[in-house]
Amino acid sequence: MKRLIYIPALLLTLLISCKPSPKEAAAFNDRIMSEQKKVVMAYDGLLETYDSYVPRKMDSALIDFENQALESIDNVRAVVPVIEGEALKDAVLEYLEIYKSVAQNEAEELVRLYKVPENEFSTELHVQWENKYKEVDKKLKEADKKLQAVQASFAEKYHLHLAK
Repeated sequence: MKRLIYIPALLLTLLISCKPSPKEAAAFNDRIMSEQKKVVMAYDGLLETYDSYVPRKMDSALIDFENQALESIDNVRAVVPVIEGEALKDAVLEYLEIYKSVAQNEAEELVRLYKVPENEFSTELHVQWENKYKEVDKKLKEADKKLQAVQASFAEKYHLHLAK
């Protein structure tokens, strides 16, 4: 009868020991979140070209942004998640898909509108650009908020302290 008591304890110990260490969980988190950061930096690079208003730089930054989104999606898909890390991986992939969509659709339209010569850039085009920009900003902020929630849950499971 005493042996039967040890079996559940042994099973519980095995389950706990199979869970990755906080160090392994942190490495997983850092690996996939580095891809998220690369995409955000590429997007920020595109936004910076609006200030300089050099059409070739806008086109190049848009291509870089889309390519980075595609590359990061592939890189995250290739990562094997730690136990209980699937939700974070899925959330990062969803986040990156939103950025890819923005790169292929809204950002392309924003660049096209922004490249209109100043003397042809009517108030109507300006309003159209502003509305599209606000739409993109809202979409990206919502995606960021959703990803942060999933990442916070993951960090809590593994007792990780995430930098703000």
